[in-house]
Amino acid sequence: MSNGKPGSDIDIKRFNQVFFEECAEHLVEMERILISLSDREPDQEQMNAIFRAAHSIKGGAGIFGFDDMTVVTHVMESLLDRLRKHEIGFTASMVDVLLEAGDVIAMQLAGHREGSVVRQEAIDAVRDKLQRLVDNGPAAPPVAVVEPPDSSPCSGALIRSLGDDTATHRFELSFTPDDNIFRRGIRVESIIAELSELAQPGGFASRAELVEVPTLAEFDPENCLTRWHFTLTTPASADQVMEVFMFVADEEQLNLRELPSERLPAAAPANLPGATAAAEPSTAPGAAPPVPEPRLEGRRAYDRDETSPGAFGRRQGEAESSIRVNVTKVDQLINQVGELLITQAMLAQVASELDPVRYETLHKGLLQLARNSRDLQGSVMSIRLVPISIVFSRFPRMVRELAGRLGKSVELKTVGETTELDKGLIEKVADPLSHLVRNALDHGLETSEVRLANGKEPTGTIQLKASQVAGRIVIEVSDDGAGLNRDKILAKASEAGIPCSESMSDEEVWQLIFAAGFSTADQVTDLSGRGVGMDVVLKNVQAMGGRVQIASQAGKGACVTISLPLTLAILNGLSVAVGAEKFIIPLSAIIESLQPKPDQLKSVNGKQVVAVRGEYLPILRLHELFNIETEVTDPRQGILVLVDLGGEKTALLVDALLDEQQVVVKSIETNYRRVAGSAGATILGDGRVALILDVAELFEMAKKAQPEPGPAKEAA
Repeated sequence: MSNGKPGSDIDIKRFNQVFFEECAEHLVEMERILISLSDREPDQEQMNAIFRAAHSIKGGAGIFGFDDMTVVTHVMESLLDRLRKHEIGFTASMVDVLLEAGDVIAMQLAGHREGSVVRQEAIDAVRDKLQRLVDNGPAAPPVAVVEPPDSSPCSGALIRSLGDDTATHRFELSFTPDDNIFRRGIRVESIIAELSELAQPGGFASRAELVEVPTLAEFDPENCLTRWHFTLTTPASADQVMEVFMFVADEEQLNLRELPSERLPAAAPANLPGATAAAEPSTAPGAAPPVPEPRLEGRRAYDRDETSPGAFGRRQGEAESSIRVNVTKVDQLINQVGELLITQAMLAQVASELDPVRYETLHKGLLQLARNSRDLQGSVMSIRLVPISIVFSRFPRMVRELAGRLGKSVELKTVGETTELDKGLIEKVADPLSHLVRNALDHGLETSEVRLANGKEPTGTIQLKASQVAGRIVIEVSDDGAGLNRDKILAKASEAGIPCSESMSDEEVWQLIFAAGFSTADQVTDLSGRGVGMDVVLKNVQAMGGRVQIASQAGKGACVTISLPLTLAILNGLSVAVGAEKFIIPLSAIIESLQPKPDQLKSVNGKQVVAVRGEYLPILRLHELFNIETEVTDPRQGILVLVDLGGEKTALLVDALLDEQQVVVKSIETNYRRVAGSAGATILGDGRVALILDVAELFEMAKKAQPEPGPAKEAA
């Protein structure tokens, strides 16, 4: 379509991304339902949801020109339609075939979206499997008909429903499209063609009327000014007629009503009580024909609740309350808010030097600006936060298939799926969690026979748990298997040349499994044995500013805990001074700050520590770690900031505490180079650059700089 101006042709490709995202959502939803079924038959609501997902993918693929994707979805839709109509019976093997079909559709989607390889043999194979199920599926069990008593009002309804199997319906449908339907790439002739295919020969008619005609100056040839009226005689149901508009219209744009049927009513079975009373009422000469009960305007028969998908995968109300935004645009918005925070900090720095009495109004305005900036930052960050269920939803399928290959009975439990995490971290955390789940399946959980012999339930359990703790996201992957074998780990580490000793604590031994090339597998399989899993987990988590801990108990199982920052864009921090430099310490790591008294300072193995509530904490002097000149070298003259890293505590010696503030995290590697002990940098209100401290890396730097202590000796 063109308005006669150069470059005005509609490019439907600009809508491809919408289809790609919604197709992926439909595939995820379909897989979620199929996995939840196990071996039981889906209920009607679940069957309709799977059918809608398949139909939406097929319809969208056809509209956007991806005809190859309709090959599998068409046969899948036929199978699901027969299942939901109870024409064939459900079997557990159908779940596997439908999951395989979903994989093939995902492969085709990736081919169009990313240009990846599409294997035609896989498409043909799954299509043939689906077609065999459609043609030769098991017969559905007969439905028992309970004969109601003569006086029952249900008898007439029952007889009419029995006669509807061969009914021919006459529908009148009005369609008022929105004025931008052509810009969305929808062609009305395609809708007309699909409706005519549903109709009997000669049983379809359509007409168009102009809603309003604008003046010539206001006329836009890309705006739709037409309302359509269709009449069709068809054996199809009202549901099937409305499904033609699934990707096209919202409910208020459609009005479907059934006209009186022109066929004779089907004869009622003579042996059913109430048959005479249930017969179609005759119309007396001269009497007006009965008026059929109209459908609710625009109401789709397949929409059973207000959350069911509508046009473009959602209903009108939902479409108005949500919008798809490219992640890049969100990142740009976050960066702009970050710059606003820096500017606000600069203004606050300047205002701090002005007389608060004389410039009272200015100070009030800057305080209000600070509050508004914080609120804006929180709102913008919430846009980028997404539920971790996006990641967790990938694992039921993985656990089901791997457990089958390993011959193990496994149950997957998920807790805290609504916990929100930064979109950037969501994409990066999926791979480490996949390694941990595979490791728990292969190494951790025993077979049913072994579990029974050890007095356990035959079905093992893997649990994924997510929670938010003190500004960080904590993800736990636990199992109730055999746990880690200390002796085996030490023996394998010794064979691989990894430094280890029998005197190591359990926590130190568990950390050995993260060494590159380490594996306790007795033989190499396609699941494990190459030593490339757990070291990848550690590296990827550390790259996100996170840390990993392991807890294990022999015969009871193991738990791997991943702790990640809530977001990598903006954080709350405490600015401190060390000599002429300023640093930012993340607030989530700080316990408290104090100026120690002389009796709190002790010496253990020649190293100075601080005694706090019965604990002796080592003192890390930042001026020594970063080679900074300062006059404050005695803790009694400075400030000790107590920090906690997964239960390990230490005290950072700084000259002074400056301010608590929100800082924008900038990559120092991108703009300068890697600086040990830092997790990035930020720009302060005075325009200076301050390093954001990585507490975990500071611990490692301090350990490398100091010899391992021997038996503790305390001296005043």
